[in-house]
Amino acid sequence: MTNVVTLHGDKRWKAVLEYQHENGPISIEYFLEEISELHLIIEHGPDWNTLIRCTVTLSRPDGGEEQNSVEKARRNEHGSG
Repeated sequence: MTNVVTLHGDKRWKAVLEYQHENGPISIEYFLEEISELHLIIEHGPDWNTLIRCTVTLSRPDGGEEQNSVEKARRNEHGSG
């Protein structure tokens, strides 16, 4: 189950929080402008004692491919990066 919560339009960071739930783990996506906002999301979200993991990545329109050093290296080899 994934819920997407967009706080105020396009944001720089994407946080995926996974919580233990009676029906199994649930994931909730949040988009943040400042990484410092994350603590408020955790404090005001579901019970933080049920938090399994939190993954924070840059919210990129390319789905994160730009962050992949292997992909960057391939483009650089071909002169397009």
